[in-house]
Amino acid sequence: MIYLIITTCINNKIGINTEISKNRRNIRYIECINQLLLLIQNDNNIKPIIVENCGLRSTYLNNFNCDIIYTNNNSYEFIHKGFNELLDIKEVINTYNIQDDDIIIKITGRYKLLNIDFINLVKNYKKDAYVKFFNVCEKKYVYNDSVLGLFAIKSKYIKNFNYRGDKSPEVEFAEYVRINIDSNNLIEIKDLNLEYCLYNDETNLLIV
Repeated sequence: MIYLIITTCINNKIGINTEISKNRRNIRYIECINQLLLLIQNDNNIKPIIVENCGLRSTYLNNFNCDIIYTNNNSYEFIHKGFNELLDIKEVINTYNIQDDDIIIKITGRYKLLNIDFINLVKNYKKDAYVKFFNVCEKKYVYNDSVLGLFAIKSKYIKNFNYRGDKSPEVEFAEYVRINIDSNNLIEIKDLNLEYCLYNDETNLLIV
């Protein structure tokens, strides 16, 4: 089974939170999640789940034709938001009793998947992980850096992964994958076809 976990955080704690930036964030979530669900709408082999970490309540995310889990993980203070996001993913795994060899596709809800190529790759190859090793700030391949906005990996590796906080989350995850997954079971992605925004800036969109 393939579980598509869409991570969201409506009440962002990082950066400038004006009403304009909040509205842009919400509009971006709606646009990107709509696009994603449209891409997979006829695929019964993929289970999409939205996870939002600012507490149980009714939000516009309930309007999507998709399961949703609300957590309280945004209330925890960590050195970076990767900790909070990982707690969300693990909470989904526990709630749905996702098995070790099930595949988790994780996508950041504000990032737009431009086509179905990545998902088809995950479906057609029986590998343990699908990761783009890349530094999004420097916009170049880096062996021990990764794009966390979109990746796929067997559930058991997420269950056993924890951040230390001594490096960036992208580097820690990349190094964990390199160490724990045989290269024969790892697909290094060249093009994710993912539109993303750096530094929570929805006005500055890039493609990786």
